[in-house]
Amino acid sequence: MSSLPAEATAALLALLQSLTSPDNNTRSTAETSLNAEWISQRLDFLMLGLAEQMLMSEDQTLRSFSAVLFRRIAAKQPDDSEVLTSRLVDKLTPEVKAKIKEILLQALSNEQVNDTRHKICDTISELTFGTSDRWPELLEVLFQATKSPAAGLREAAFRIFAASPTIISKQHLPAVANVFREAFQDPSEDVRIGAIVAYTALFETLNKSSWPTLQPLLPDLLNVLPPLNTPEKSDQLTSTLSPLLDLAALAPKLFRPMFKTVVDFGISVIKNKEMESTARQTALELLTTFADEAPGMCKKEPTYATSMVVQSLAMMTEVGEDDDDVATAWREDDDLDSDDADSTHVAARQSLDRLAVKLGGTTLLPPLFQWLPQMVASSNWQERHAALMAISAFAEGCRDVMMSELSKVLDMVLPLLQDPHPRVQWAACNAVGQMSTDFADDLQRQFGDHVLPALIHVLESPEPRVQAHGAAALVNFCEEAEKETLEPFLDNLLSHLMVLLQSPKKYVQEQVLTTIAIVADAAETKFAKYYDTMMPILFNVLQSDTGKEYRVLKAKCIECSSLIALAVGREKFSGLSQQLIHTYATIQSSITDSDDPAASYLIQAWGRICRVLGKDFLPFLGGVMPPLLEVGKTKPELQLIDDAADAENFDQEGWDLVPVQGKHIGIRTSLLEDKCTAIELLSIYASELGGGFEPYVAEILNDIVLPSLSFFFHDGVRIAAAQAIPHLLSAVKDSGPANTAKLAEYWRQIVTKLLEALTNEPFVELLTCFYTTLYQSIETIGIHSLTQDDMEKFVQSIISNMGDYLERVKSRSGQEDEYEDYAEEDKDEDMLIDEELVSEVNKAIHSVFKAQRTSFLPNFEKLLPLLTELVARAEVECREFSICVFDDLIEFCGPDAWRYQEVYLQPLATVLNDQNAALRQASAYGFGVAAQFGGEAFATIVASVVPHLFAIIGVPDARNEENVHATENASAAIAKILRFNGSQVANVDTVIDAWIQTLPIVNDEEAAPYAYSFLVDLIEQHHPAIPNHIPHILESVKKALDAKSLQGATAERVIRAVQG
Repeated sequence: MSSLPAEATAALLALLQSLTSPDNNTRSTAETSLNAEWISQRLDFLMLGLAEQMLMSEDQTLRSFSAVLFRRIAAKQPDDSEVLTSRLVDKLTPEVKAKIKEILLQALSNEQVNDTRHKICDTISELTFGTSDRWPELLEVLFQATKSPAAGLREAAFRIFAASPTIISKQHLPAVANVFREAFQDPSEDVRIGAIVAYTALFETLNKSSWPTLQPLLPDLLNVLPPLNTPEKSDQLTSTLSPLLDLAALAPKLFRPMFKTVVDFGISVIKNKEMESTARQTALELLTTFADEAPGMCKKEPTYATSMVVQSLAMMTEVGEDDDDVATAWREDDDLDSDDADSTHVAARQSLDRLAVKLGGTTLLPPLFQWLPQMVASSNWQERHAALMAISAFAEGCRDVMMSELSKVLDMVLPLLQDPHPRVQWAACNAVGQMSTDFADDLQRQFGDHVLPALIHVLESPEPRVQAHGAAALVNFCEEAEKETLEPFLDNLLSHLMVLLQSPKKYVQEQVLTTIAIVADAAETKFAKYYDTMMPILFNVLQSDTGKEYRVLKAKCIECSSLIALAVGREKFSGLSQQLIHTYATIQSSITDSDDPAASYLIQAWGRICRVLGKDFLPFLGGVMPPLLEVGKTKPELQLIDDAADAENFDQEGWDLVPVQGKHIGIRTSLLEDKCTAIELLSIYASELGGGFEPYVAEILNDIVLPSLSFFFHDGVRIAAAQAIPHLLSAVKDSGPANTAKLAEYWRQIVTKLLEALTNEPFVELLTCFYTTLYQSIETIGIHSLTQDDMEKFVQSIISNMGDYLERVKSRSGQEDEYEDYAEEDKDEDMLIDEELVSEVNKAIHSVFKAQRTSFLPNFEKLLPLLTELVARAEVECREFSICVFDDLIEFCGPDAWRYQEVYLQPLATVLNDQNAALRQASAYGFGVAAQFGGEAFATIVASVVPHLFAIIGVPDARNEENVHATENASAAIAKILRFNGSQVANVDTVIDAWIQTLPIVNDEEAAPYAYSFLVDLIEQHHPAIPNHIPHILESVKKALDAKSLQGATAERVIRAVQG
């Protein structure tokens, strides 16, 4: 019996009938009524009535539609809420919601039609999302359903478990494990598949401590797969393998006991061409995921690498057909991405790329080169094509091992640039282009005289698609080439490119313009001889009314002309600069469509012209800045997608989907890339134009840069905003003393925002960037730039962030994870990211000590426990961090640093003899500044370490790349000790005589001035050691001057001394 008044039920039924009417006007009126009357005014009645229709209606179509509509409305964001994840269902009264839950459980049990039951399941799952409401009855009903004699109800239970795994708590896991075990052996195929989906969904929600309860079920799960390995069950196999992808990514080593079985099964699916391509590709993706997440496990399985290589290569031959009509269609297709339509071929190529990155050349190249030579020589064009695309795919990951074989690989690839089949020529261009990037700059330097002529010859191909791809490969080559490599070929290259500019194919013209632009950028001033020929051609296009179909071509001309201007330089460009600027301005004023590519190309081009003209660009800012500021102020364009099916089918170019609490939020990332570029260009303008850019700084800071620091939709925007800050501050500072108050005001806004970000930011790369911005800004502002509150927050951020760093260090040095395979490559990458963070924190501390001096000490003392812990660890990076901070303490606080000597003196002395050169360098520097700034308290200590400093200089290979900075810092430190504390050094004249022989200093521009200034003092004092070493002194001075480690006033003083 209905809980609603009869008239409400009748009105709802009428509404539902109208909503499903074939008449558009009737449906439109009903939609208006639904939103304006029912959802806004009678939500409880509406949702309760829909639930009742799912249970009580005799019309199966109406039951199904009611479930769909209920779910759509439940997930909808209320009009009065700005929270994207809020839902209308949460506005229901507790009593109504409880009644709805009761009705839905009855509807689930009563429904006999599978499709409708599935919709009711999805509705039940919707009620479990994002709510703290308890629903204990649901779990009880689902457990009962798993034992139902009706297979459809058993399958429905697992459908709900899969969609709402969080309803299962830890205390229920033993019982759930038994339920899954029985389900994996269920006579119904649908139940078995549903159980696998639910099992993987549940696994993803559990802590690792709970995994052992479910791990023993994995063999039973895998036994579900073999019966599905038939062509007629391809769809079911795909549905079963897909959830295993997530499980393999989450806990790959879970599969270790039966990994060989999994590999063999996956290979059997991949190689079976009778199976649907989606099933084969899913099996390939599963096995590739193991390489991504557990490369060590894959390397230990003897058959894995060979089997994956063989099957990937085989799948890559599944491209195109020999039919003449198909070949003609490829030639005439102006869609240059049409090769990616061969999804099997693309999936295999991408798999090979990932295998190479994770397994490396030592594992992958032997099986690859067992097959590649015969594929290259094959009479079958698909095999030759596959071999070339394979080389494109694995070159990056196998780079280190392939370097020694690069000549042989090129011998295979370059002849195929003239293959009789155009698609093989295209693939050869692709391989050469990719190798030009992956082996830069070795390929350009060692093999440029072979590769460039071969690519130039490709431009003569009669096939436009080959011409365009050959020109694209030249972009890759030239981007990494030195101008000396290009110069001998420029005439031939540009004459070929000029011919192709007359191509009837627009995409060829567009690519050639890009290639010419990159050639100019690489050739720099060497391009000047072609400037007078190229610019009139570009002006002809830029000044023509070409219509919409040629908008991209015009945009490419904008790019090309601006890059040529940048390449040839101010003097050559000046004659046409006014004409080009006027032309750009005319184009900019004529843009009416938001999707006109000229707009974004102009933004970049103006930046290049500014770099060429410098401050002479200032008069043009008035026209350039408005569109740039508009892009910089872009707000995120978001789209809320409530329905899971809509999210699954969402495929809009330039958009990304992010799942949030059962919903999906679409973010238009293409706009955000433009925003990022705009902020980067604002940095360029501020840097190039200095004080002349000051009038724009307030608007940029307040409306763009500071809000963008917390622009969580795009990390690139946040990084660009942070990097812009020091340039903006410098522009204000350069504008003169009249803006001192403005500078202080801006700095106060900035430092507040930065310190907040340093305290709350979870991402290491962004933290690193924020610390960089902080110390660069402090260097711009100068002394006493921080308040005591600022310093307190700064120190707290370091304690927090370095504490997190320390935990990551301990984690990396800990025991092997039972379920995950933390690859050495990943460890190395994580370590590099952390090392960069530590380096930038060190620089930030340095800048604060330099700006604040002893006023920083009360806050610095709070860092001592952290510094003490780090300096005692085995990791070099930890100890180096502390030693560098101690160096700054001594350098900028002088005698006041002595009060902390018990913390740092022993570590400084200990690492003087360390095997690690970076530690020796940091310690030597510390004792040098102690002599220079520390005063009498340090005099005896620094004198006592002189023998240890000479020992640093005396290590084997003291001047090689690894040791030279430690050697030179030790030499400079001895000079400082002798100069400031010479009275404490025993046998000082003998020490001076020995010290002179430690010169030259040619690498360290900071150390050299101190050492050579002391040398000049000795010369001017006529020290008796000088005559004994005149040839060595002259030679060491010459080397320092040649290396430019000596410059400016110090260099002039040294030159005068040695000449005298």
